Amino acid sequence: MTHMVAGLNQLYKVKRDVDDLQRAYPDLGEQLVHVVSLTRQLQLKYGYMASLIKNEELPKYAPKFLRTSILSLYQEEVQKLKEHPDIDELKQLLKKYENISDSTVFLMILGAKPELLQGSVIMD
Repeated sequence: MTHMVAGLNQLYKVKRDVDDLQRAYPDLGEQLVHVVSLTRQLQLKYGYMASLIKNEELPKYAPKFLRTSILSLYQEEVQKLKEHPDIDELKQLLKKYENISDSTVFLMILGAKPELLQGSVIMD
């Protein structure tokens, strides 16, 4: 998928919506931060996490060098997130900003500031 380079105003909108989601659905927000942090710590692509959440094809993002047992544990954590009663709110947010990279959205979930992401090329 092609992503546009988001301008600062667009990034502020993403940040506002991310913050609103986390405020309105604190349990979802906490679980989301957990899974995004796990994704980062396992050095998986954010696009892989997004594909799992959206039930999309995975070949582009599938990890190649992760033990099957670790990958299974990770997928269980993502599945728990997907089973959250408010998961549709997250899916709507990802859909709304599908023209912006998943990495940008997920880094904002971890607290990255829009100014630091503007013009950055981040691997999904």
